[in-house]
Amino acid sequence: MEETPLKQKKTSPWLIAAFVLMNVGVLLWTGLSELNRRNEDTAGFSQIRFRWGFLVLSVLFFAVAFAAETLKYYSMMRQMTERKDYGTAFRVALYGRYYDNITPSGAGGQPFQIYFLRRCGLPLNASFAIPIFAFVTQQLVFVALSLFAFLVFGGRFAHPTIKVTAFIGLIFYSLVPVTIILSARFPDLTGKVACLLIRLLVKLRIVKDPEAAAEKAQVRIREYSEAMAFLNSKKYLVWRLVGLSVIYHLARASLPFFILHAFGGSGSWLDITIATFFIYAAITIIPTPGGAGAAEASFYLVFSGLPDPGLVFWAMLLWRFFSYYIYIIGGFLLTVSDFFRAGRTGQTGLDP
Repeated sequence: MEETPLKQKKTSPWLIAAFVLMNVGVLLWTGLSELNRRNEDTAGFSQIRFRWGFLVLSVLFFAVAFAAETLKYYSMMRQMTERKDYGTAFRVALYGRYYDNITPSGAGGQPFQIYFLRRCGLPLNASFAIPIFAFVTQQLVFVALSLFAFLVFGGRFAHPTIKVTAFIGLIFYSLVPVTIILSARFPDLTGKVACLLIRLLVKLRIVKDPEAAAEKAQVRIREYSEAMAFLNSKKYLVWRLVGLSVIYHLARASLPFFILHAFGGSGSWLDITIATFFIYAAITIIPTPGGAGAAEASFYLVFSGLPDPGLVFWAMLLWRFFSYYIYIIGGFLLTVSDFFRAGRTGQTGLDP
């Protein structure tokens, strides 16, 4: 298989500075936008009396969710390349969540993961297939869990507007993984669609050599399809990924239960977890990075029944920390670390 060669060159200090400023800007913008939502009913931070046991459980369940995410990439890397590397798997998982949370509609995670895996020396087919297969598995498991929760326990949730939005969100949420599965299952049809797009790009004068572009697209589609078929043929691996995705989604959906109880809230684990699935499904159609705005509003609407309503803001902020801020902070630190490491060693990414 022909591989795109890795290129060695020195990282520009201006590029490093641009990435640092971009990450700092994103972090400050998201943090300030949340703090600006405080109102006169919000309790002062000194008034908060934590139930620390629930706070510890919140941290534990977040760790379980991210560990499950990391193990998915580790399992696929080991299967496709026989490479046992928890460190790379961890970084792939973190970069995926980070770029999902700073790009509209979460569109940046998989492209950067593909780039990063290639930069780490994985073959092109593995670099494409691993993030895409992880994405498809996670999306489909979320849809399955949500449908089960909605159909079996939907009567325990009393917000009709969010219910309707959640079902609409699941429909749109399903389209992307279904399209990916069909494109891998029917590579010839996908190749024809790619050729049509290339012709359009030629007319727009974006692509100059249509024959070379079409040939390269056909090769990449065939490699991608073969890699996806290889992963899908490993039934034990598929079920392992499904199981890890179930753990990830259940652990993530359980976080509001522990967070609300940490602030003195009440409610059963089942009711709060079902409500969280409704929230996540409802905000999938919101194109803002990380569902910003819709996620906070939905939390306020659904979980406004704390004994002290003034604590709702702080409970929401802690939930957003575990579901959003922590990935931005972690991704920012990892980005800066990797760019400075690349600058010292003279290594960067791929030859485009």
